[in-house]
Amino acid sequence: MANSFIRVSCKDCGQETILFSRATTQVVCSTCSATLTKSTGGKSELVGCQIVEYLD
Repeated sequence: MANSFIRVSCKDCGQETILFSRATTQVVCSTCSATLTKSTGGKSELVGCQIVEYLD
């Protein structure tokens, strides 16, 4: 899937967040501050979350 938004769920607290699939910065959970993604220079690496759905 190309550039898109994804809805992810935090593995620690279950809070759902919408992210851009190619985020260039680290993203943290707004509820528990756990790291959800880390920047890899291209597509974000999901580290503390799981994908719930892809959004158009």
